[in-house]
Amino acid sequence: MSERKILSKILRLDKNIYSELINLDNALQKGILIYITVTSLNTLSQTRFFVSLLDFIETNLVLIKNEFSDDEFEIIQALVDDYADIFRQQEVTLTLLFSSVFTATIISLIGLSICYLILKFLLSKDPKPSDLIIISCFSSAPGLLVFFALISSNIVAQFFLIMIPGIYALITFASGLKQVYLLRNIEVVLLLVTLIFSGAILGPM
Repeated sequence: MSERKILSKILRLDKNIYSELINLDNALQKGILIYITVTSLNTLSQTRFFVSLLDFIETNLVLIKNEFSDDEFEIIQALVDDYADIFRQQEVTLTLLFSSVFTATIISLIGLSICYLILKFLLSKDPKPSDLIIISCFSSAPGLLVFFALISSNIVAQFFLIMIPGIYALITFASGLKQVYLLRNIEVVLLLVTLIFSGAILGPM
């Protein structure tokens, strides 16, 4: 099966694609490549978005000047300027991309480990760690669409081009879990909530 066909089936939420993928030769390697690409694109697009957001705030800060005293406004302006300088000085290097991919991978593996334990001991399934990793990596494929956020100069468009693929990736992950492990909707929701909360807790660490 060609990569284009695989991506097309994932995006269309094909009912059998993940069952096919876990039996596909080199599926794990292909999935990891997609995951690394998506994580790198997310790092680039999010950095660009925050720079654009801070530029927008700097430009329009004067519009809310009357809402604050002079001292308060100066403090706010100084904070915005400091954050803007930090982001502008932060060049996207290979070191930053590697660090981002490494951190995201650790968080994902911990989340998948929790999902594995729930599947095995709470839902009485027989999950294979490699199958879970394949499902997770290939379900990140909608994140490839984040590329369009890198070529957009509109901050609102950038926001939606980052958020929508992220949400859709969760939907494709849920679809993969349901297909491979024959789960009910409530069981899929339980696993998604677990994954989201583990990411939210571990992310700031």
